[in-house]
Amino acid sequence: MPDNIALDPENRVLYGEILRAPPGYELDAAVATTYSLDFETALVIPATLAFHAAENRKQTLDTPLALLEGLERVAKKVAIFCEGGRIAGIPRGANRLTALLEDTVTEVVAPRGGAFHPKLWLLRFTSISGREEPRLRLAILSRNLTTDMSWDLSLALDGTIGAEADRTNAPIVGLLRALPNMASGQKPPKHVRTMLTSLAKDLECAKWICPPTMRRVSFAVNGLGETVWRPKIGAKLGVISPFVTDAALGALLGKVTAENAWLLGRSEELAGLSGETLEKFGHIRVLDEMAETEDGEDASETAHNQGPVRGLHAKAFVTEHYSSTEITMGSGNATSAALLSGANVEVFATLSGYTRDIGSVEAQMSPENLGRFLRDFVPHAPDVTELEQQAERRVDELLRQIARSSPRLRCEVGPENSVTLYLSVKEAVKVPEALGLRAWPLVPGESWGVDITFLSQKEILLGRHALRDVTRWIGLRLQDRETGFCRDITLGSELIDLPENRTEEILRAIIENREAFLRYIRLLLGDVSDAVKTLLAAGAGGGADWGDGIAQDAPILEDLVRALSGDGRQLRDVDRLITRLGDAEGPDGPLIPPEFRKLWASFQAVMPKANGKK
Repeated sequence: MPDNIALDPENRVLYGEILRAPPGYELDAAVATTYSLDFETALVIPATLAFHAAENRKQTLDTPLALLEGLERVAKKVAIFCEGGRIAGIPRGANRLTALLEDTVTEVVAPRGGAFHPKLWLLRFTSISGREEPRLRLAILSRNLTTDMSWDLSLALDGTIGAEADRTNAPIVGLLRALPNMASGQKPPKHVRTMLTSLAKDLECAKWICPPTMRRVSFAVNGLGETVWRPKIGAKLGVISPFVTDAALGALLGKVTAENAWLLGRSEELAGLSGETLEKFGHIRVLDEMAETEDGEDASETAHNQGPVRGLHAKAFVTEHYSSTEITMGSGNATSAALLSGANVEVFATLSGYTRDIGSVEAQMSPENLGRFLRDFVPHAPDVTELEQQAERRVDELLRQIARSSPRLRCEVGPENSVTLYLSVKEAVKVPEALGLRAWPLVPGESWGVDITFLSQKEILLGRHALRDVTRWIGLRLQDRETGFCRDITLGSELIDLPENRTEEILRAIIENREAFLRYIRLLLGDVSDAVKTLLAAGAGGGADWGDGIAQDAPILEDLVRALSGDGRQLRDVDRLITRLGDAEGPDGPLIPPEFRKLWASFQAVMPKANGKK
């Protein structure tokens, strides 16, 4: 029996570990793909990438300055692609910062009509000293970029960039190159397209370090062309999948006998399978301990999923071939959309090794390993009615139409930094009588919502708002009138005629007083990890009194002197902040104290420029 059972839920890896740079390296570029996304996760990730002291999610979300600095440091280095219309919920706290994600997040649609469902990270790290070669990390996941706390699976591979292309990487290279053309609305900005091209070029030549006991790794992507990949049929089969269909399970089984077939799924999904399919699996299990999950399968193929349910989210296929075992993990469920029609865009990684080293299907699912977290499935009638399933399909179809309609928000500047917003779409959408649709600008909130029956090029007024509250994000509520089934989502739009000073207005709203200014200066000047730990521990409090002059606050002066001896990056960050804040006023007078401005003028005159010269 091998020492390390790959599918054991106790082999836990925190998300932050996947994103952590190797010692001596820093993040250079990163791309992520996901089906669904929530803004809280999207805001925390830049902070996690920028400084690892921010891995306490709640503390980070409660500390806008930490979120702001994370976005300032790495937002231009990160690109996230998600399914159009699947940005969930409304962020709490510093939701104005979602404006700084506008160039980071791109909503896309699957080219073959299914769901955009791949879940991966590709990161490139460069040597801080400049003496070492860049390194790559590829993570293939089963989870989305949301607060979902279910049991998920991930595979993280570290690698180097070789001299020659390796065909093993071709499927993921193709996915990266296809991403810009999948955009459902606003296209990714030029710097994102340039970054994708650069990452794809390096990925072509990537040489991966395989996990112990594994002989090789291979990749597959569905949904980009006519060819549809699925795991090879073997003598034994283990399927772990939250969502399942009869046709896909039949194709995976081949001639595998019932005694050699294991199936782990969600109880409500298994209840929807035919008796004939269930009889083909001799071992049918469900998780004993439940956690929230949701997924993006075609509603016509799966049971009703009105909201978060408790259960499984990991996806894996384990097959045995003679003396070898293959473990496939990734985004794809055992459904027709993922494995038969190729409608969904999915990504898979398959690890191959000797069965004696990594374990048989039976060993992976045994009571000594994964099996201790499982219980037998007890057949029961489906929990939902056909009427409820039809309602969900109607709502999701309208959502798909809106996501593909290319929404636009036009800004009309008014007095005192106010902006009037007008909503329109390039492709008209008629809301069926059976459904209700309400739309509002995300930051001002649902109280500004407008009920809509028809979306077209004719503009709809969404109110006048402060410039700092204007983003390209629109809140939508879609509801089935008969059953009450409802989805609240966020949708991106093309933002037209946005005033150039919006980011400065957001900055001033977050750095609302001298105390916040002081904390942020310390964050910019100090050691990042220590500064963030202090910032998070202080929460909304902390700081020092500026009344007796800057000279009394020795740490700031010491940090400025120390930064002067470096490469100038920290001082340039301070200079950028001061320029943006300008002459902004707070409740205690100018946000930038006159004493600090006087001191800063001395440092500004001698600080290193970007090229290292004085």
